[in-house]
Amino acid sequence: MSDTKRTDEIQGEIIHEYDGIEEADNRLPNWWLATFYGAIVFAFVYWFALHEYDSVMTPTEAYAAELADQGEGDVASEADLLALADDASAVADGQEVFSTTCAACHGDAAQGVIGPNLTDEHWLHGGSATAIYASVRDGITADQALIEGSAGMPGWAGQLGEGRVRNAVAYILSIRNTNVEGGREPEGEVYAEGGDDAEAALGEAAPDDVDAEPAEEDAESAAAENLAPTGEDLAAVEETN
Repeated sequence: MSDTKRTDEIQGEIIHEYDGIEEADNRLPNWWLATFYGAIVFAFVYWFALHEYDSVMTPTEAYAAELADQGEGDVASEADLLALADDASAVADGQEVFSTTCAACHGDAAQGVIGPNLTDEHWLHGGSATAIYASVRDGITADQALIEGSAGMPGWAGQLGEGRVRNAVAYILSIRNTNVEGGREPEGEVYAEGGDDAEAALGEAAPDDVDAEPAEEDAESAAAENLAPTGEDLAAVEETN
């Protein structure tokens, strides 16, 4: 080992040598030093701004806020969605969203593959504009799909954003009840366009069924009264005896 200092043409000043290995001690470039010290200053500023004064959102908070803006905005109304269905630009954008996001399960023509046919009058989760919007925006959970015997679906609000979700719904509304050829077998309840979902229609019919039950009871009571012996019948039996 030698501690004799010398200068190399390439390496600069040699301060140590160990078993033929030379160690140089050269000043670092100014750009490297500026980057190094700048990173230290930024770390202190970032720490105090982020954790001490809460003046800047953390990446997790910023991501959550962005998802909230995209997926939890104002809920679209029936009128808003139906108006979008008449907007050619919204429908065109919705068709693009459908082809890249939804076609894998519902088919290129929405005829149904893994997911149901979206062009007939049958709907598993409601065929109104707001019902379709809720399905696309929030998805269909595995538990809900298991109960209804359907396939689950993720909510697309976070990935697509509120605007593109609405446009996708506009496209689906534009092809609703077109009944494309080769579509999947109907699933769910019939939805009449312009009215309530089939479930609501069935709920309105319930009072008629309730009224029918007393009528049946009255008929049974009347039949029982007709079979019961009257006073004249009993007198006739006594005279015979």
